Amino acid sequence: MCPLQERMKDTMPHRQKISTTIASGSYAYLQNLIATGKARNLAEALDLALAQLRRAERRARLEQATTAYFESLPAKAAREESSLATALDECAGESDVDHG
Repeated sequence: MCPLQERMKDTMPHRQKISTTIASGSYAYLQNLIATGKARNLAEALDLALAQLRRAERRARLEQATTAYFESLPAKAAREESSLATALDECAGESDVDHG
């Protein structure tokens, strides 16, 4: 079981029963998750797909907030942020994390 499945199992002790119809392509996607061993059953496949969707939505919100933050910075602060980013990039290029 992958780490995401373990986390989902731990955080979803109470399950809700639903009954619905979905598009054939969506059903095929869920069945593929089962066939490839990423999910054990249809409920787990749906939980996994929804977890991925929620993660993508959170990432998009973070990206929007980050963009809004940098767009709202005064010019001097933006220059300082840019300078810091350049310095960090240069330092990271000098570091060899594999060899200390």
